[in-house]
Amino acid sequence: MKRPVVLCAALLCLAGCGTSPSVEQVRWEIQRRFPEARFTLEEHIRLGRLSLGLIRGLVRMVPGKVEGQEILTAIHHVDLATYRVRALDLDRLQGETRFERQLAEAGWHMTVRTREEDSRAWIFTRGEEDALNSLFVVTLEAGELTLVSVDGRLDRALAEAIALNPKEAVRKVKAGGEGKPAEPSGVL
Repeated sequence: MKRPVVLCAALLCLAGCGTSPSVEQVRWEIQRRFPEARFTLEEHIRLGRLSLGLIRGLVRMVPGKVEGQEILTAIHHVDLATYRVRALDLDRLQGETRFERQLAEAGWHMTVRTREEDSRAWIFTRGEEDALNSLFVVTLEAGELTLVSVDGRLDRALAEAIALNPKEAVRKVKAGGEGKPAEPSGVL
């Protein structure tokens, strides 16, 4: 009787070996690099297929056309965590991190890496051919760590968001290019 349980547990562990790290694993990696820092969870929202399906069902019950309904349909999983950070020296974060290697091994591409005086940010993407299927965003500031993981047909969600208000999308893209340029990652 115990043998099937042990076998199932072993298979689940092996199945998770090639996947990307969770938001908790990325936070632990950053905390491991800064043992003197304190990370206090402020909020954690995890929406999977069931909870997003429930939300989609509730949205469908609203009479008339609901703006953004197609965007919601394209998203399959959201994991967001925000931590308050104390005693963090960002200058010590040099070179490639372990979570960057883990994401690369799981098929993710570093699309953006920024290094400002008081913050660091990474945007990782994963997809197949012409589809964007996953997005992982990490922002680390002296006082806050934010981790966001989104899965689904994100190319469709982005196209729908632009189609809702194309003039506003163009204005935001133009406005975003006025700041400091992001550090090129070499992988697009």
